[in-house]
Amino acid sequence: MAELNQSYEQNIEQALQLHLSPRVLAMLRILHLPYTEMAAEVEKASEENPMLEIDRPDRLAEYLKYLGTDRKVRKQVDYTEYPGMENIKDVARNLTEHLMGQLKLERLDEAEIKAGEFLITHLEPTGYLKDYEKVKAEAVSGLNVDGDTVDKMLRVVQSFEPDGVGARDLKECLLIQVREHNFENDELEEVIEQAITKHLEEIGNKNYKAVAEAMGITEDGVLEIANFIKSNLTPNPASLFQDEARHVIPSFAIEEGNIVNLEEKYGPRLKISPEYERMLKDKKTDAETVKFLKDKLMHAKELMENLERRGATLEKIIRMVVEDQRGFFDKGASSLKPLLQKDLAEKLGVHPSTVSRAISEKYIQTPKGLLPIKYLCPRELSGFSPAQIKLRLSELVAKENKQNPLTDEALKDMLAKLGVKIERRTIASYRKELGIASFSERAAK
Repeated sequence: MAELNQSYEQNIEQALQLHLSPRVLAMLRILHLPYTEMAAEVEKASEENPMLEIDRPDRLAEYLKYLGTDRKVRKQVDYTEYPGMENIKDVARNLTEHLMGQLKLERLDEAEIKAGEFLITHLEPTGYLKDYEKVKAEAVSGLNVDGDTVDKMLRVVQSFEPDGVGARDLKECLLIQVREHNFENDELEEVIEQAITKHLEEIGNKNYKAVAEAMGITEDGVLEIANFIKSNLTPNPASLFQDEARHVIPSFAIEEGNIVNLEEKYGPRLKISPEYERMLKDKKTDAETVKFLKDKLMHAKELMENLERRGATLEKIIRMVVEDQRGFFDKGASSLKPLLQKDLAEKLGVHPSTVSRAISEKYIQTPKGLLPIKYLCPRELSGFSPAQIKLRLSELVAKENKQNPLTDEALKDMLAKLGVKIERRTIASYRKELGIASFSERAAK
């Protein structure tokens, strides 16, 4: 038993060191940032680090300002030479509008939509859903929906961006974000969840020794977990929406079937300052200044490498997602298929957490509108509308072997394979509405 415990501790320590190292966290953080925050990060870095200069300003933000100007000004500015900009609109949303927009993309029945809207309108400005049982009771009595529907829609809202929205308390908020991080190492995810669930207050008070003893890991391991929580998770998921409506800027666009990487083409770009680089190489520069500039140069190169990696990783993922979801772009939402992030990660040879960070709060401008990239990577398609489910149900019955018709349970299993997960009693209800006889009646014919 002692050997097993020691082996477990060693595996956890190795996982903590490998996945939560400062360099990995810095890379994942840059990858995770929404476009507007990434652009702000670049601007801030150029102001604080003398070794960094803006080589190209943020043309996407400039374009949005251009869209907001009057017609006379717009006539004087020519953006026709900017491919990928043709269908971009200035989309500014507050938290409620942002979540309602995501709700519209879900395939839900009328009761589910009402329950989802009700929950969204009862969120705190911070993104939390306080007094959930009270809100749930109000929804059940006021909307004429059942409690299971409200619970389901809570889970749906909690899957929306920003990560952590719809949480009922701080721990749930952080746990939602951990879940969305998609760790490849299950043990590591379990340890971080355990730390948040049982030891969050002690970690906040920096009582790492007590946490280490309780969890059976080293103090350094607890410190790495604390750094991960601080660097990657937020206690205020709606912070970007609290002061004003937030501009939603796409990172990619699909124009005439071609994918345009808007970040690469028009986003801000950094370069090393030639002036300070000369100063660093000048033998007359004093030792203290050289040390200072070397440190700044190291951080500058690290940021530039992370931004370059962000662009390359994002583009690989987007091209794969768009190719896999061609049916959606050609035929519409009914042809959207499940696309697991772990499967994308396997094809790309990266960690699932890398895919998760890359698509989080990123958007693509398409002929079907501005879409969250996460929408194109559904875990499952459980939200078909009743009309869509009835259509598939009637199609399955029409193709069945008349000598050996399908039971409601068999229909349930076949629908599940198509991404439609519903209860057998719902199938029976829809079957009656369609005028389709029961299994026993069809078998007797």
